[in-house]
Amino acid sequence: MKSETQPCFAVDIDNVLGKAEPEVQRLFQVITGNTWPRGRYGSAGGLDSSEIEKLVLEEIFARFHEESIPRLSVYPGAKYVLDLIHQTCRIIIVTARRPYSRPQTLQWLTMHGIPFDALYHTEEKTEIPESITLAIDDHPEHLLSYQAVEARVFVMDQPWNRQIDDMNVIRVTGWDALLQWWHLRHLSSLWDRRQESIPPQQLLKHLTVLP
Repeated sequence: MKSETQPCFAVDIDNVLGKAEPEVQRLFQVITGNTWPRGRYGSAGGLDSSEIEKLVLEEIFARFHEESIPRLSVYPGAKYVLDLIHQTCRIIIVTARRPYSRPQTLQWLTMHGIPFDALYHTEEKTEIPESITLAIDDHPEHLLSYQAVEARVFVMDQPWNRQIDDMNVIRVTGWDALLQWWHLRHLSSLWDRRQESIPPQQLLKHLTVLP
């Protein structure tokens, strides 16, 4: 358990740590017998579309929380990068999943060896008893809420958040990209303290390659 005085990194699960979108689309097809509508996404609020019948919508939500969580695969590099970040940061998992999915969620995190110090189930991700320093999410609304508390914000690149064009939000295309940012920031801070500069090509030599 990390000290609560350390920097706090808030991490979303679905479509950030785990690949949830394919499972949402699969459930829609199982329940309705129809293929998922092209150009629509179930994640990041897409399931709230009025075009989807409320009964179908609720069944997708229910079955996802009750059945699907163990099926989700982890994005490549997530565990490795979080293990590294956990050396200096407190990691909290903040998810909008329904609270009754907590046992399955804890089991999934443990099964995949994801390091974390706390788990919160909430739609209001900044209204938790934590002082959030950094955050990564895929949902535009949650990203805005993290910005409002002046956290360093990363957006995990997904089709439904590409309208976000903000210099203060760092877009990463995967955990390897976040790792590069992390190493460059760390090395830059070391050299700044020594009042020295180093060419970018020299910095890149120090980047860790994902296994």
